[in-house]
Amino acid sequence: MRIVVTNTSKLWTTDDPFFKQFKDIMLVVCLNGEAVTDEYECFISPCKQKKSIKYGIDDARLTALASVAGKLNQELRYHDDIVFLTDNDPSTLYPFYVLKRLNEHNRFHLITMSPWYFDGIKKSDAYYHMLSDLTSLDSIMYYDSSKAIDTLYSPEKGTSVGKVYSYIRDELESIMISAFNQIYEERYSGYRFFDFASMSYIPMKEGFNKIDLSHKDKIDNEVRFPVYRSLCTLGLCCPPSYPAKNEYTKKEVERPVGRTDGKQICNTLREQRILLAEANNIPFESEECPSIGPCAGTCEKCDKEAKYLYDQLKKIPKDERVYPQFEVIRSDSDTTPKTANDELELGEIELFQNLLKSDTNKISDAKEYIMGDIFQPWMFGEGEK
Repeated sequence: MRIVVTNTSKLWTTDDPFFKQFKDIMLVVCLNGEAVTDEYECFISPCKQKKSIKYGIDDARLTALASVAGKLNQELRYHDDIVFLTDNDPSTLYPFYVLKRLNEHNRFHLITMSPWYFDGIKKSDAYYHMLSDLTSLDSIMYYDSSKAIDTLYSPEKGTSVGKVYSYIRDELESIMISAFNQIYEERYSGYRFFDFASMSYIPMKEGFNKIDLSHKDKIDNEVRFPVYRSLCTLGLCCPPSYPAKNEYTKKEVERPVGRTDGKQICNTLREQRILLAEANNIPFESEECPSIGPCAGTCEKCDKEAKYLYDQLKKIPKDERVYPQFEVIRSDSDTTPKTANDELELGEIELFQNLLKSDTNKISDAKEYIMGDIFQPWMFGEGEK
C-alpha cells in the first residue's frame, strides 16, 4: 500500500504522530518545487510557485505536475493499493487527477472531504471538477464536513478554521486504520464506497443489501497490513491494452461509479418511485437506505424496485398510466462520471496535450492509451463514432 498526500494538505502534517507509523509507505507530492520534509519521501514537482490564487486546470501547479505525471506514475510502481488522502483544497487532488488516466496496474482509493460553504464558487467548482470522473477508483471515502463546520466554526466565539481541521483530522484518524485494513483485505472485492453508518466499505452494485449496521462499533486500532513498500515488475512487461468487446466490456461500461452526491440521487429516485406508485395505485413499500457515503445513486435494491414498478405499469393500459412530473436539476456537486460522448473542457484538453508531449510521460502507445482512456473508442459498436 502507498499513501499519497500533497504539501498543501490540512489532514497531514509532518509532526502528526498518527502518520509517522506509515511514513515508510507515504509519498508527499510537493507542488511548490521543493521538499517540505526530510522524514517522508517527497516527489518534487517542477513548479516554483509558492502559492496560487487559481484552482484546477487554471493552476500552474497542476500544469507542472502533469508535465511529470509519468515519473510520478512510475514512482508508485505496479499492482499496489494507492490511497490518495485529500481534503477540501482542490490542490490536494492534483496527484489523483493527473494519474487517473495513466494508471493501469494499480488500484486507486480516495479519501476526501466536502468543500466548505465559504470556500468560494471558483474553489468549489475546481474541487468538483477534480472529482468529475471517478471511474478509475476502486474505492472512495467522502467525509461530509458541513456538520463540523455548522457545529464548530464560529469566529464570534473565537473558533478558528484550524480548530475545525483539527477536529476533522482527529475524527478521520480514529477510523483510518480500520479503513486501511479494509482496503487491503478487500482489495479484490470490486468497487466500493465507505459507509459512515456502518463504518465499512460497501460494494457499489449491491449497496443497500450489503449494509450491516452492527459493524458500526467494530473499529480497528491495530494495523493488519504490511507497512512496507512492495515491488512488482510485472507491469514493466505489460503494455497498455484494451479489453475485448465481450460481456466483460458491457459490465465495465455499465458498472456503478461512486458519486459525492450519490445519497441525494438515491433519495430523489426513491421519492419518484413512491410518487409513481401512488399515482397509479400500485402497492409499493420502500425501505429508506441508511447509508451515509458516496454511493452510485442506485444499487440492486433500487433496480429491483424500479423493475417491479415497470412490470406493474405494463399491466395498466397506456392511456391510463400516470407519470408524476419530474424535473432534472443540475446539482452544485454534480460529479457525473464522464462518458464517451462527453466533451472535455478546453483547458483540460490542453493540459493532457502537454502531458503527452512531455518526454517524462512517454509510455508505449501513450497517445492511444491516454486519449483512449478519455474517449474510450472501444465502447462504440461498428459504424458508430
